[in-house]
Amino acid sequence: MSFLLPIHILTYGYTFGSTTFHSFVASIKGLEVLPRRQFGEFQGAVLPIQIITQSLAPVVIGATAPYTIPGVGLGLLLASSAGGAINWAWFTPLCNKLKDERWKLVDARFGGDNEKAVASGELKAIDKEFGKWHGMSMAANLVSILTITAYGFVLSGKLRVVP
Repeated sequence: MSFLLPIHILTYGYTFGSTTFHSFVASIKGLEVLPRRQFGEFQGAVLPIQIITQSLAPVVIGATAPYTIPGVGLGLLLASSAGGAINWAWFTPLCNKLKDERWKLVDARFGGDNEKAVASGELKAIDKEFGKWHGMSMAANLVSILTITAYGFVLSGKLRVVP
């Protein structure tokens, strides 16, 4: 059983660290310094890794716990995994579809000039729909982050410090 503890802690640490860093540092900085299209490409490359991590890592964490996880801990892991899975299965594909439609319109009608496309007003409907689904995706991401963070308190309560 002692071989499970490092897997448990490393998986928890990776999941907590990578999802919080991507959500609250890398994404915010990327949005500040990258043009909209490049930011979308960055997110398109990195976000699937985050969402798969949020979906599967709580299962690994639960399976490698070298202690009996209390009901609240199991519930937190389930909720964290569900947040990632919902994002993976529903919200991300919808957002990607809308993003692709948007850029096809920008390229076809405005020669790739996003500012002209926005100024024309022709993107309002797509951007509004994207905003709706992206908001739900962000909520699912936040559920995953908050519940994996809360699980950290369960984990810390189960660890023994041996002098």
